Amino acid sequence: MPNQPPPPPHAVPEPEDRDYLLKRADQHRRQGERCDDASKSLHARFQRLYEDRAAALPPTDH
Repeated sequence: MPNQPPPPPHAVPEPEDRDYLLKRADQHRRQGERCDDASKSLHARFQRLYEDRAAALPPTDH
């Protein structure tokens, strides 16, 4: 068989992934509450990014 690249990984999101992302978003929200204005905007951006990534995960069947 000639040199062929391996197939791309097929990752199935775990429920823990969403929990982790939401936990990180909350951490940035809390850190932003204790910072100066420049840092607040940075933490707010990270919070939104983590929340958006969590929202983009497919729903889980619980």
